[in-house]
Amino acid sequence: MNEEDWLMRKLAASILALALLVLSAVPAFGAVDQGKLKEIKALTQEMNSIKTQIIDKEVEAGILDQTKAEKIKNAMQERQQRIEQDIDKGEFHGFGHKKGCGRKTSNAQKTE
Repeated sequence: MNEEDWLMRKLAASILALALLVLSAVPAFGAVDQGKLKEIKALTQEMNSIKTQIIDKEVEAGILDQTKAEKIKNAMQERQQRIEQDIDKGEFHGFGHKKGCGRKTSNAQKTE
């Protein structure tokens, strides 16, 4: 057996070992701790409640008008419902849509 064959076998064995290592780690990454998801759900509910209180205080302070505050709170409630549905399915996507800071949408010039 020459040196080139030996190197090819060594490379193949290394790739096979790496593939087995990666495949054996997949179940560990796929396992979701339901207790932790419940904690996350409770924290997101608490965060939503606090944000709602802040909006109410902004209305009281005259920073926001009631109509705009209601729109914001309705949007927050819809988002909270989607988050809770995802968590109930065992999914958690973190914060935002991961599209970067300052991303401009096609309706960025929209006026209110």
